[in-house]
Amino acid sequence: MQFSTLFALFSNMRKSWILSVVLLLAGFMQEAKAQGQVVVEVEPSVKEMEETRTALRKANSDKVRGYRILIGFFSSKAEAEALKEQALEPFGGKYGVTVIYDEPNFKVYVGQFTLSDDADVALVEIRRKFSGATRISDIIRRPVK
Repeated sequence: MQFSTLFALFSNMRKSWILSVVLLLAGFMQEAKAQGQVVVEVEPSVKEMEETRTALRKANSDKVRGYRILIGFFSSKAEAEALKEQALEPFGGKYGVTVIYDEPNFKVYVGQFTLSDDADVALVEIRRKFSGATRISDIIRRPVK
């Protein structure tokens, strides 16, 4: 037997097999429709977990991936607040200064930027006062348009 003949025979067998599967599935679907509705019972703990996940997703919908400038971090909140006060005068009005607790440290950030170029421009300016400042990729609030 030639290869082309074998290929044609195999191709026809494959087509008929696929057709058989499709017809079988269609028959099962018709049977399922005829029997009525499907009722899914969910355990209360699973339902609660899904509701919590949905609420978190909605709460985070105003968040986007962006950048902040980290100017320092401390194990003491008082030290972090003192650095924040130092940064407020030169940068507070232009970029904003924030202290965020990220276990085990209190981190002091300047600004929230959606574009890395904007963060880099601010970083050059901020490094004049805080030489150890660094750009950090972070989740930030979506800017108000």
